[in-house]
Amino acid sequence: MTDLLWLVASAALVLACAVVPGALVLRLLGADRLVMLGLAPALGAAGAGLGAVGAAALGVRWSLLPFLATMAVLALLAALARRAGLGLDTRDTERVDEAPAGLRVDPRAPLIAGVPHGRWWLAGAAVIALGPLAVAFGRADGVLERWDTLYHLTALRHIRATGDGSSLHLGTISNTEGRAVPYPAAFHDLASLMPGAPIPVLLNGATAVLAVVPWVLGIAILARVLWPQHRWGPFAAAVAALLAPATPVDEWLHLSAIPNLTGFSMLPGLLAAAVLLWRALLARTGGAAARPVRTAVAAVAVLALGGLGLALLQPNCAVMALLLLAVLTATTALSETRGRRRMLLLLVPLALLVPVALLTWTPLSSMVTDFVGGLVVPWWQAIGEIALGLLTVWPMALGVVLAVLWWPGLVVSWRSPARWASVAWLVVAVLYYDAAIDSTANLSILFYRGQDRISMPLTMLTCLLVVPGLAVLSRLLGTRRERRGRGPAAITVALVVIAVAIAGASIPSRLDHARMNAQLDYPGRGRFLQADELEQFARVEPHMDHDATLLASPFSGAAHLYALDGQTVRFPVAGMATTSEDRALLRAVGTASTDPAACRTLVDAGVRYVYVERLPYQYHAGYDLINRADPSLGTVLFSTSHSRLIEVDCDAG
Repeated sequence: MTDLLWLVASAALVLACAVVPGALVLRLLGADRLVMLGLAPALGAAGAGLGAVGAAALGVRWSLLPFLATMAVLALLAALARRAGLGLDTRDTERVDEAPAGLRVDPRAPLIAGVPHGRWWLAGAAVIALGPLAVAFGRADGVLERWDTLYHLTALRHIRATGDGSSLHLGTISNTEGRAVPYPAAFHDLASLMPGAPIPVLLNGATAVLAVVPWVLGIAILARVLWPQHRWGPFAAAVAALLAPATPVDEWLHLSAIPNLTGFSMLPGLLAAAVLLWRALLARTGGAAARPVRTAVAAVAVLALGGLGLALLQPNCAVMALLLLAVLTATTALSETRGRRRMLLLLVPLALLVPVALLTWTPLSSMVTDFVGGLVVPWWQAIGEIALGLLTVWPMALGVVLAVLWWPGLVVSWRSPARWASVAWLVVAVLYYDAAIDSTANLSILFYRGQDRISMPLTMLTCLLVVPGLAVLSRLLGTRRERRGRGPAAITVALVVIAVAIAGASIPSRLDHARMNAQLDYPGRGRFLQADELEQFARVEPHMDHDATLLASPFSGAAHLYALDGQTVRFPVAGMATTSEDRALLRAVGTASTDPAACRTLVDAGVRYVYVERLPYQYHAGYDLINRADPSLGTVLFSTSHSRLIEVDCDAG
């Protein structure tokens, strides 16, 4: 099977595993189509993460079988809950407050409607967004030149080699002792369900499909839920979700923070389901229907499971979900006119904020809250980035054009019952600003003070606000047409041509951004893997002993050999926790060719190969000691203009 076929097969299987079992669980609970499609990916992530933990505890290798067994257990629990009267029926929801009187959210209505040839326009937007990425990669097994890419490649190889995908253990790849360290592994667990695919192809296929499909589908569903009076709303929001800068795909290219971007890709769908279930609960507690407690129990259970799925992808995705749900429930509570009911409803956002407070101000998340670093910009630049849509994840002129649309939507929504979307935008914008200026308030501390991560939920909200913004523009143009007595055809055609031209004009910028980290060589950018290295690795790898250890800097191309070919590598990922034994090994490399004691240190550690790299991705004083290895240390298997692979053959005394 060619790499391209592996890519398609990997993407298809991972997407099916992420969506289908979760949708079945929700269907058994009586969820409607919108809740089912929106929440299913988060439930799939939860099933993968929980299943991998359980499989490791039982000593079972992680694969498709334990995943399906886990989802079967969840389906059985859902069926039993439905028999006990716990369901997710949203048919009792009162009319949507944001819509004209009497209009309901019809879960059976097609999402892409009200726009001629809407599916083709959506496909065109997808080509504009993803085409430059495919061109920059040039091949299905391309490797992004980012720290995090190496980590995720290594994690997938580790799961395939050991059968252990538990979030309680996956962090073991960041040390040489084999010490179990927690690391959220739900993405890797989902991706690992595809057997046999080359690891780079598997990572690319899984990331691409989970970065795009839940993101676009979730935003379209959320637009339908918020503004059902605009039949074209989901289409407009979906197009914006594909074309806007700072989407999960852009974050993939920018930093390769794959668990983060996958979690934020699934966030819109979870929010859409939460809005529908919240409305149903309010309708029942308002006296129109019975059994509000059972409705609440079922809704809380599935949303909690979906939130757990986000947490097992990356905990700060669940934190963002809690914050946005707190905004949703708080705005509803504050608009309540009955005092006692208002006080009861306010307990919900307070309860949602308790976990956030515990994580922020207790040692529970010290690994995150102790983090120091990140891009810092002046306060005026931070405000400009937010106001103009030029967010830090590869800003493009197209962001300013979209800002012209979502700013009116922000104002209109603020003055309507849908104001929670505007309040949510304000909350996330404050977090972005805090991260951008590295504020001492530390409001963004749970997001590594990184505006790149926060930019994704901020983009989600701006894509949604494009819908009411376009509605404002439509009303303005309609009024002018009525005054002039002209038909809409000429203006409509002109606007479509302008929109297509603006979207197409972003292609060169997208292509250049993608090439910075996706192609093998780019002027001024550091590289892990280089073309001449790949050629030489392919030549000598079949003749190497994969059980013997290759000593290499994690900032060199050789560090990828574990992920690419299964070669045992000491220091396979950047940011490793080194031990005294590791440091002694590094010091021994430079003198091992002449010092028997240093040679013995290498031999005792099982080191058979040493890789010297004079142009590493990043300089590190500790790992630079490896580059002091003399060619006389052994047989030089290959040499490039910047690197050398040596098979150790020294005198250990």
